Amino acid sequence: MFDQPLLIASNNLDKTAELAACLQSFAIAAQSYQTVNPRLAFPSEGTSSYFQNARQKALFIAQKLPKHSILADDSGMLVAAYPQRFGVQTSRQLAAYPGDAAKNQYLIALVAGQDRHVTLRTDLVLWTPNHRLYHSVGVFTGTFSHEERGQNGFGFDKILIPDAQTKTLAEMTTAEKLPFLHRTKAVKNLLEKVAHDQYESI
Repeated sequence: MFDQPLLIASNNLDKTAELAACLQSFAIAAQSYQTVNPRLAFPSEGTSSYFQNARQKALFIAQKLPKHSILADDSGMLVAAYPQRFGVQTSRQLAAYPGDAAKNQYLIALVAGQDRHVTLRTDLVLWTPNHRLYHSVGVFTGTFSHEERGQNGFGFDKILIPDAQTKTLAEMTTAEKLPFLHRTKAVKNLLEKVAHDQYESI
């Protein structure tokens, strides 16, 4: 499908590794854009559109590396108990809590005694050297745990329990948790669009 590894447009090494693992589960190779270009400072993201934020990152790196296929994402969280918060601005609203553990403890406390349902969304944008843009969406649905559990994961993995499951993502093996991830679902949707050449109008 691709004649060279996709380059992931992110400076977040954990996110990059997870996206690469999601792609590898579909036999697609990917790596950080930093393997072929020095680390860059991305433009500031918007506050209203996952798609536009992912598109901006993909095109920013594509301008530097026009001969490569570039993959970018933007992700956010929707908390049932607080429908007016988070979303596209999740990372900004949680910036006051440095480190995964601090963010997780804040969220656990935030939903104490309330609806614990949570949705995570990822928008992926793939830009190819022939100037085609593919867009896909993946969604995780589940609940917050009452405490951090497990070691196999980063970010919110220790406090997210997929629907109809009892383990957090971090308590699962990588093979077990990959199908539940919003990024895996977005990758699957993206590759289907590429296979059928369903690209976006620019």
